[in-house]
Amino acid sequence: MFQQVPLRFRPGLYANRSPRSSEQRWVDGNLVRFRDGMPEQVGGWRLAEQRDGPILGLAREILAWRPNSQIGRYAFIGTHLGAYVTNGSDLDDVTPVGFAAGREHTLVGAGYGAGPYGDDLYGTRRDTSSSLLDAGLWTSDMFGEILLACFNGSGVVYDFEVGTDATLQVVAGITARALCVSDERHAFYFGMNGDPSFVGWSDREDYTNVTPAAGNRAGGYTVAATSPFQCGRRVRGYVLGWTATELFGFFPLNNSLVYGRERLGTGCGAAGPQSVAVVTDNQAETAYWMGVDAFHAFDGAVRELDCELRDYVFNDINPVQRAKFQARTNANFSEIWFWYCSAGSIEIDRAVILNYAKGTWSKANIARTCWLDSGIFAKPLALDPDGNVFEHEVGDTADGEQMGSFVLSHPLTIGVGQQLIECDGFWPDMQDGSGDCEVSFIGRDYPGGPDLTFGPDVFASTDEKLDLSISVRQLAVRIEGIDGYWELGTPLLSWQPGSGR
Repeated sequence: MFQQVPLRFRPGLYANRSPRSSEQRWVDGNLVRFRDGMPEQVGGWRLAEQRDGPILGLAREILAWRPNSQIGRYAFIGTHLGAYVTNGSDLDDVTPVGFAAGREHTLVGAGYGAGPYGDDLYGTRRDTSSSLLDAGLWTSDMFGEILLACFNGSGVVYDFEVGTDATLQVVAGITARALCVSDERHAFYFGMNGDPSFVGWSDREDYTNVTPAAGNRAGGYTVAATSPFQCGRRVRGYVLGWTATELFGFFPLNNSLVYGRERLGTGCGAAGPQSVAVVTDNQAETAYWMGVDAFHAFDGAVRELDCELRDYVFNDINPVQRAKFQARTNANFSEIWFWYCSAGSIEIDRAVILNYAKGTWSKANIARTCWLDSGIFAKPLALDPDGNVFEHEVGDTADGEQMGSFVLSHPLTIGVGQQLIECDGFWPDMQDGSGDCEVSFIGRDYPGGPDLTFGPDVFASTDEKLDLSISVRQLAVRIEGIDGYWELGTPLLSWQPGSGR
C-alpha cells in the first residue's frame, strides 16, 4: 500500500566518508543556503555600474572605507598589474609610478639551484621544485582614513589618502610580506625588510617610523617560525600573525617591550595572505581561515572546524595556487565563503560556504578572484578573472542568466536496500513566491549499478502532485531551480515496498 513519506534531510551539504554515512543528508548542491533547515537559492548577482575602466590584471584584494568626514565611500582594488580606487561608479587608476608587475599565477620554482641541496646533479637545470613563486597580490588596512597597502611582488609598502594623492605613495625604508594595523594604532609589518620571520611594528600613530628608540614605541621580534609569515589580523585584543604552518599572537604590554608574543598553534597555518576572515558579532571577534588541509578558527583558542565538505575540498584542490585562496564574510547571512582553485584549475573557480551561526556547509561553483562584504557598499562586491565587478545578493539570476542552483539527496532505500521502492507520486512543497523547479529521480537497481534517471519534470509552487512510475532499489532526489528564486519546504514521496532481491 502506497504511503506518503516526507523528505526531511538534515541541513547543509555532506560529502565526507562513505555513502552510507551520508544517510538523511543532502550530498551535493550548488548556490544554496539553508534557512530554518530547508534549502533555498542564494541571492543573485549583476554587473555593477562602472563608468571607467577596465580593471587590468587579476584582482586579489578589495578593501572599503569612509573618510573621517563620512562624505563618500571608497574601495581599494589591488591586481597583479596595479591598483585602483573606486567610489562605486568612478574608477581611478592609482598604480604607483615605477610599479613592477607581479606574477599572474603562482609558479613552481625551477632552474639552476632550485630544490633541496644534493637532490640533482651539480650544474643541471631543475624542472621541478618544492619552492613556490607566489602570484602577485596585496594586503591592506586602514590607518584612520589613510590606506596602507603592501604588494608581495616587491614588498614595497604604500600609503594613499583620498583628495591628497593621485597614486599610491611609497613609504620609504619599509618592505614587508604583509601588514595590518593594531587597535593601539601601530602598523604591523610581517616579514619586514627581507626577513620572512621578523615581525616589526611602528611607533604609535606613526606608521612610517619603525626604528626602535627610547622616545618611541616601535619594536619587533624575530619569531621562531617554521615558514614565512602570510598575513595578520586584529582579533580579540591580539594582532594575530599566520605563517603557512602556525599561528602567533602579539598582545600589548605596559612596558618597554610594547608587545609580547606567543605561539598559539602549530599545524594550523593559513593557505595564503587572503585566506583569513574575521567575524565581529555579539560573541566578540572570531577568526576563520583555510589552511593547507583543514579549516580552522580562533575565538580565544585555536580549533579545527568540523567541515562536512572537507573531503570534497581537499581531495580536489590545486595547492600550488594556494596564495590566491580567499576567505570572506557575507555577514547578512552569517556566512564565510572560502574561495579556492580546484585541482584542474589555476584560477579560483569554487567556494565552500560556512554558516558559522548554524555550522552548516554549502557550495558555490563560480569564479571570483576577490570579494568585499556589504557595509560601506550596500551589497557585496566581487570581481571575476576578467576584471568585471559584480554586485551580489541582488535579484535571483546570474546577471540575467539562470543560476543553476540545486540540491541532491542521499539515495533512499527500504530496509537495507533488499526491497524495491515503488513510487507513484511526488507532492512538491515550495515557499510562496518560489519560481518553477525541476525534479529528477536518480535510481539504481543494485548498489554500484548504473544511474537510472527519471525526469526532469517541471513543477510550480502551486502544483499539488506529479505522477510517477518508478521501481528501483535506491532512489535519490535532485531539485534544481529553473525560474528565479526558490525555497524548498517538506515535499512528500508516495511509495510502497516492492519485491525483494
